Amino acid sequence: MKKTNKSELLLFGETYHIYNKAVGDELLFRTANDYYFFLKKLTRFILPVSNIYAYCLIPNHFHLLLKIKEVEEIDKPIDFNDDKILQKTFTNFFISYSKSFNKAHQRQGRLLLQAFKKIHVDEGDYFTSLVNYIHRNPIHHGLVKNYQNWKYSSYNTYLSDKQTSIDRPEVMSYFDSLEDFIEFHEENKIHLGAEKYYLE
Repeated sequence: MKKTNKSELLLFGETYHIYNKAVGDELLFRTANDYYFFLKKLTRFILPVSNIYAYCLIPNHFHLLLKIKEVEEIDKPIDFNDDKILQKTFTNFFISYSKSFNKAHQRQGRLLLQAFKKIHVDEGDYFTSLVNYIHRNPIHHGLVKNYQNWKYSSYNTYLSDKQTSIDRPEVMSYFDSLEDFIEFHEENKIHLGAEKYYLE
């Protein structure tokens, strides 16, 4: 039996940039309802095992910045003896969304790439650069001129007082104020070396 490489696993208590895209030239989101349904699935499958810091949903792919909870923080019953349980949780999330998408759009076959990409993220400067990168991703792909106008990212959640599943307090702890957070994005501040954490 092939032994699992620890570096291939998602680990409890660690922070990751996670990315996946639709197969071929397919779209992952065709309608506004698709975006909202994806977030609903994210809340159901991923929120119980992680703290979500940032996200951005693009027509053919998505970005997530999150921290897997410590074992003792997880209330959901899962098999902690299975070292691939976190990977399986994400796989179940992708499968569930794909099945619902296919049904809604009378489509068949795989929607997402089977192997999602992930990068382990250090705290500090790289973390804030990655928050900025994810929120500005719609500009990178030519979808909008102003990232604030893209409805399917977590950016505007940080400007709101409404209740949210996004871990605002943790992210805002890296900034002196909301104004500092806004300015950081407006000036597109990137710390040297942060590019190694970028995906698409």
